[in-house]
Amino acid sequence: MKTKFKIIILLLNLLIFAGFLPSFAAESGTDKAAGTENIIQDNEIIKLLKTFSRTYKKGNIDEYMAFYAANVLENGGNTFDKIKTDYLYTIGQNIITVYEVEISDIKNLGDSAIIDAMYNKTLTEKAKGDTFVTRGNVRIKVIKENNNLKIVLIDYDNYIKNDYIIGAEDVIEVSVWKSPDLSTSIMVRPDGMISLPLIGDVQANNRTAKELKDEIERRLTEYKQDPIVSIIVKEANSQAIFVTGEVARPGKYPLRSETTIVQAITLAGGFTQWADKDKVVIIRKSPMNPEGNRFIVKYSDIVSGKNMKANILLKAGDTVIVP
Repeated sequence: MKTKFKIIILLLNLLIFAGFLPSFAAESGTDKAAGTENIIQDNEIIKLLKTFSRTYKKGNIDEYMAFYAANVLENGGNTFDKIKTDYLYTIGQNIITVYEVEISDIKNLGDSAIIDAMYNKTLTEKAKGDTFVTRGNVRIKVIKENNNLKIVLIDYDNYIKNDYIIGAEDVIEVSVWKSPDLSTSIMVRPDGMISLPLIGDVQANNRTAKELKDEIERRLTEYKQDPIVSIIVKEANSQAIFVTGEVARPGKYPLRSETTIVQAITLAGGFTQWADKDKVVIIRKSPMNPEGNRFIVKYSDIVSGKNMKANILLKAGDTVIVP
């Protein structure tokens, strides 16, 4: 537990000068609206985070610090020398490598953007020689200044991630107050769109119910004064995982609630007698790697308690392969 605590503290110290800034909700009012001249492109963000991962992985102190001097804003929370000292101490004790940041969502807000992602890191304890892979959620905020991106906030595992994201095949109920002719129950098409009276096609996928509600209300103002819309997800069909290989019941399973690797294997009826339990493969697609990131989990490390963090939460679209 002491080592794990050190890892968390270290990551917070290493990845930003500022530590935790105020919440995104508090800062969102200062962001410029999307569509300004300085809007951040997704490929710029992906390039920045790839550079971060690559620089951190090399373990070159000069290159590492040069990257942060150029790309991370400092607000006095941590000094440059303190960051460097902490980094040197850590690589003297353990080796922690961030080798991938898997982006799940990018929300552009004009000259700033919010990125939801998963971070992956390995810890090698030199004393024992044991290597562990740990993962977690991260929300990163970046701004654009003079055509350069700057990281202004990295928030680990504390952001709200309970808002359901609508996807294809979900059935949603759209209710417009005092307008039954505009209200309907409809399935999201494979292209992610729904068709509504008066306003036509509206993008529903990759949006929360609130975001879809706001969009429909905005569109309806052309035809109706102060429309009040409510959205209810009646059937959540888009959120699913796939379990295949040496399990009793391979197939597609709906992601009704938070589901870990162990729980997914249980849903699929458990391992067959030929399963290689220590080479369970997880494939996860992301904007950084549309073809999918592939990593291996040792099931015995989870059940023995040696590496409980390997029992990660699965995301919609994940594929679990038991060889």
